[in-house]
Amino acid sequence: ARVRACACACVPCYLQGGMRIRSALIGWVLSIAAVGCSKSEPPPVQGTAVTSSPCGHAACSDHFFVDAVSGDCAAGAACDLKLQVVATGDYHINDDYPYRFKADPSPGVAFLGSDPAGKEVFSKPAGDWQKAQAKAGTMTVKFTPASSGPSTIAGLLKVSVCSAESCLLEQPRVSTVVAAK
Repeated sequence: ARVRACACACVPCYLQGGMRIRSALIGWVLSIAAVGCSKSEPPPVQGTAVTSSPCGHAACSDHFFVDAVSGDCAAGAACDLKLQVVATGDYHINDDYPYRFKADPSPGVAFLGSDPAGKEVFSKPAGDWQKAQAKAGTMTVKFTPASSGPSTIAGLLKVSVCSAESCLLEQPRVSTVVAAK
């Protein structure tokens, strides 16, 4: 008999394989489970950021996801967007990696980064990255919206997560909409 590893520990192995008739249903169940069923993942913090990613997060990977959370934001005032990176499964945040977010230019948004590479760059060396726990960390993106209403904050986030066997370096595109009052 051939033994295979389960794709997701959140769903019993006997539900992950089997008859063709159930495959569509199982695929749906697995996609729901993969979004965030691990009990070790912290619950997302409520905020005013809205994501449009099909996985329900600002960005997703096989071994981590990124949630975008903002607090109250007013036009003409400094606002914070928290990009929360959460490692999944056997993976954890790589303490040695220089995490970095480079924001795309956005009409009506002035970025307030302090990284030497520019105002639109936020990084660990500049103090914008904070590790919250072994499996989670947060990049704080500071910006000022010129007017009230929705503003799109998007860019490239450089991330690294590790397991006991290997470390992965990834650069997901992150995009979210923040509503300024």
